[in-house]
Amino acid sequence: MPKKKKLNKKIIYTLIAIMLIALGYWALKSNKSHIDQAHFEMGKVTKGNLAYEVTATGTINPINTVTVGTQVSGIVEKVLADYNDDVKEGQVLALLDSSTLKEQMEKSEANYELAKAKESKAKLNYERIKKLYQDKLTSSASLEDAEIEYKESSANVLSAKADYNISKKNFEYATITSPVSGTVITKEIEQGQTVAASFSTPTLFEVAEDLSKMQIEASVSEADIGYIKPDMPATFTVDAYPNDKFFGKIRQVRLSPTEESNVVMYTVIIEIDNSSRKLLPGMTASVNIIAEEAKDVLMVSAMALQYKPSAAVKALMDVKKIKDIAENQDVVYLFEKGKIVPRVITKGLSDMTNIEVKEGLSLDEEVIIEANEPRKR
Repeated sequence: MPKKKKLNKKIIYTLIAIMLIALGYWALKSNKSHIDQAHFEMGKVTKGNLAYEVTATGTINPINTVTVGTQVSGIVEKVLADYNDDVKEGQVLALLDSSTLKEQMEKSEANYELAKAKESKAKLNYERIKKLYQDKLTSSASLEDAEIEYKESSANVLSAKADYNISKKNFEYATITSPVSGTVITKEIEQGQTVAASFSTPTLFEVAEDLSKMQIEASVSEADIGYIKPDMPATFTVDAYPNDKFFGKIRQVRLSPTEESNVVMYTVIIEIDNSSRKLLPGMTASVNIIAEEAKDVLMVSAMALQYKPSAAVKALMDVKKIKDIAENQDVVYLFEKGKIVPRVITKGLSDMTNIEVKEGLSLDEEVIIEANEPRKR
């Protein structure tokens, strides 16, 4: 008996389901003549301009930053430049204690002068012996010895001169100068500090060359990099001046990619004018690049391409399924004389809000953007 009761319940549930489906179908059929445009949100085909913008973020940096170091060790005697100072090429930034370096230079200079004196003496001796040899008053061995002594003294002069030049250069290195004209953005030393150049050149200053011209190093995804070309205009904003829009121009697309969160990114260099000095190194820029434009074209809301009829709406459509849609085509739906009518359109440029319609729609036609399910009146 329990098995029979279960079987009866299944039969009852099946009958109920069939009745509900039949009622639903009858309800849709009965409402077919009552569906109207009020059930749909419509979007009109308009005419205007479209632009596809590539967005990116990047860091503002000087075009050229020079690190100023020292090739000699010593105690910092004076610091003559500070943060944000504008400096000229060759201007003295700092002085190291040069007393020891000066003594080394003077010693090597003395050795150089002594070597030159010995060379002069050896030359005179060689010329004297050579004349005696020509008069057959001395042996060839004496001439050879005098010649060798003269050549050795000449070589010693060259060696002493090199030592002097090195010590002189080291003495000059104690005066730290700026290699370029620009602005001091980093200072790593203080008066009395000892700097050691034994293993690597220590950084004393960083000088940014001409802060009136800077650049943005922006990261652009591989999906958008194909749109980017040199000389394209770009606009950007920074958090420090949220209401200001700044302008730049693409100078370079670097070919070396990086990967961020499994997305391949390319660095795009954007030149910017910073004559106002409002933009500072290290600021984050939110960049917009107009990659493509379409002017005076037909367009419709991109939401129209997202709308797909539900099963209930499809029941009211007396059309065959559209096949063979090309890659640059899509289907939109119109409301005509109480019926839902599909229309194939050829797409163009999209700015993610609107999309260009190259073929398939006319100005002022209306397409379905959203629809409510048909309901009984």
